[in-house]
Amino acid sequence: MEIKQESFLDLLSKTDTRFVIPVFQRVYSWDARQCNELWEDIMEAGAQADDAGEPHFMGMLLYSADTETWNGAAQFDVIDGQQRMTTMSLLLCALARYLDETGGSVDGLSANDVFERYLRIGSGSKATGKLTLSFMDRETLYALIGVGIMPAEPAGRLIDNLELFYAKMQEPGFDVARFWRGLKQLEVASILMGHDDSPQLVFESLNSKGMALSTADRIRNFIVVTDEANGHVDDGVFERCWLPLERLVADGGCDLDVTTVVHAWLAGKYRETRIFDKSEVYGIFKSCLRGEYGDSLERALADVAEYARKLISDADFRTEELEDAGRWIAGKPKELISEYKMFGD
Repeated sequence: MEIKQESFLDLLSKTDTRFVIPVFQRVYSWDARQCNELWEDIMEAGAQADDAGEPHFMGMLLYSADTETWNGAAQFDVIDGQQRMTTMSLLLCALARYLDETGGSVDGLSANDVFERYLRIGSGSKATGKLTLSFMDRETLYALIGVGIMPAEPAGRLIDNLELFYAKMQEPGFDVARFWRGLKQLEVASILMGHDDSPQLVFESLNSKGMALSTADRIRNFIVVTDEANGHVDDGVFERCWLPLERLVADGGCDLDVTTVVHAWLAGKYRETRIFDKSEVYGIFKSCLRGEYGDSLERALADVAEYARKLISDADFRTEELEDAGRWIAGKPKELISEYKMFGD
């Protein structure tokens, strides 16, 4: 592996380089809270002079060289760091929009310069995004950076976060020079994998050592492996069922994620099954898949999606279900009578 600490902007500005999100990665999911925290970090870093600024470390970016190229440009699969890389792209897109509408520039860069250096690769009709997201997010990001048409069902989280950043730039007193200084202070530990490393195995290994895979991560990987084993990489359960479920939850506007939905769905089915922490939930899902659905992922995910729609549409139902799920995961379902109440202390 090749490891180095570098500026996030320098990473994104690499010429003839395209970053691709592999199929086993989740859709973009950063919420307003995370975007606001990053904005505050950037503006705080930018308050310092260029020659006195302290780098702001944003964590690790793990990527591997793809065996394929795009129009002669190198392609890299982003194994870990998609959320930060996507958010950074949205920040730069908002900046380009701000510069375009104000007719301004920053550090000698115009709006078009920002697009061409950090967000696009290629030129004219052959231009595409420097960052290629997963199937459900890809076309929306392409449209936002001006290399595609907005899909009929756009990725709402991408649009919402772009608008959040742009609204901050329109606030009185916004200092674009300070913002740019802050962006330049963002640094990452970029890790380029070797050709003999398996991206998915490394992803799972990293997450098993301190960054635990969520229930949704483990189900997603299980689906990808199942699709590959059945010869359905491009038209399998992942494309037809899992990605639409992620989009449904991400766009629901209730601060839900797929892991929370699956936990609540299983809690309703297995209240009498005692577990002690969330690490046991994936095993419950696998048992449910075998016993109730005859190993049909498609039918199981259809039921999860129907349940997710009810969580999103019914606030009272959502509150009760999530509270019950929290107790179930902690090993304290409300039907359980504590030993203290039964026998005293």
